[in-house]
Amino acid sequence: MVEERQNITVKVLRQDPTVNSGKAEYQSYSVPLDQGATVLSVLRYISENVDRTLSYYRSCRIGKCAGCRMRINGKTRLACTTAVTGDIVIEPLKGYEVVKDLVVDMNRRVGKDED
Repeated sequence: MVEERQNITVKVLRQDPTVNSGKAEYQSYSVPLDQGATVLSVLRYISENVDRTLSYYRSCRIGKCAGCRMRINGKTRLACTTAVTGDIVIEPLKGYEVVKDLVVDMNRRVGKDED
């Protein structure tokens, strides 16, 4: 018997400063949840299978570079090491200028970091 994968809702705060006056809006995606999934693997699924325009940062994928820091369910976390067990809300890291979607300019602070 083949077990069906559960779908989760991933809500992403999207923003492109060069379009629509840079207005940020949430976009929801339905994503199959695989055992052992991380936020980074969920974002990769979205960008490869659902929406190629989604921008996010990935580099080491093992929690060393901290480049994938973002807000996950209201807390600052690393996307590459944060496990996904259900619906999630993902936002860019607070306190930095948004380049596009979940990518921020780590050299351009615009406020205080929050957690």
